[in-house]
Amino acid sequence: MNMNQSFINESELQKLQDYLVRQKPKLIILTHANPDGDAVGSSLGLFAGLKSLGVDVSVACLDPVPDAFHFIPFEEHMKSDFDEKSFDAVCFVDCGSRTMTRFEEDKPRILSGEMIKINIDHHPSNDSFGDINFVVTHASSSTQIIFHLLQGLRAKITPQIATCLLLGLYTDTGSFMHQNTTSATYDVAGQLLRLGANASQIAKKVFQSHEPTMLKLWSRVLQNLYLTPEGAAIVGVSRKDYESLGAKREDLTGVIDFINSMPEAKYSVLLSEDEKGNVKASLRTRKQDVDVKALAEQFGGGGHIKASGFMVKGGHLQKEIKWKIIQD
Repeated sequence: MNMNQSFINESELQKLQDYLVRQKPKLIILTHANPDGDAVGSSLGLFAGLKSLGVDVSVACLDPVPDAFHFIPFEEHMKSDFDEKSFDAVCFVDCGSRTMTRFEEDKPRILSGEMIKINIDHHPSNDSFGDINFVVTHASSSTQIIFHLLQGLRAKITPQIATCLLLGLYTDTGSFMHQNTTSATYDVAGQLLRLGANASQIAKKVFQSHEPTMLKLWSRVLQNLYLTPEGAAIVGVSRKDYESLGAKREDLTGVIDFINSMPEAKYSVLLSEDEKGNVKASLRTRKQDVDVKALAEQFGGGGHIKASGFMVKGGHLQKEIKWKIIQD
């Protein structure tokens, strides 16, 4: 079987091709708030690929691209706002649910029947909410899906696009160390390298560049670590923690995986206050018999069995012996 066929549903691909060619829509690509490497790489890689095919396309995210990803091509095209009435279709990328962009409250039209919805994602929590869906839960990243999708659309994958796509593959697999890394992951990575992806730049910028403020924040995080008798490694980070050090919340990227490397930890939870008065939780596990997605879903979140998250709006953290989320 052609590898592309195992990732891309041919009938959905034909629907997308027909729609783009016949309707010539004005399309907005959206990814989830607080974007990670896969969100950034998949949305920008898709943007550039569709642009090369003559599609009238824009790309947006509620939150800015993290500093660690400022090297990525096409970053200057990422908007923080858009006029929903100016677009005919919306493409949700790397969104486990339709509300993960956080745009829907101010821009309800993106979820209405007025706009065609294209849905590209790899999270098991995704219920294929689009009019056109490319939901592949065995893919290690959304960029892996988009690589095959761009091939199916016969878009030229330039070195810049390949770098975007490799960023998502690299970060969502934890530099190819997570359990979602498969032979298909390595196959796509190899093809992206042959197409000119800058792997050394990704490795250096994302995994080997640590500012002093980031290291100080990680030190404070580790000091606040609490290991429960049941084996849950839990840590909380307040706004005061990172702002007093001149750090940003995004400087926490990677610390949850570091904590999760503890042999004693059955699963790890990072609770952090954001700048908007919410508490965000990141959950990780390496244990075969632990499902953190099920835990995240109890709080309205979701993700993967081994890596998930949720958000509590209007909350703050309080530490007694254990960490607590207090809703305002």
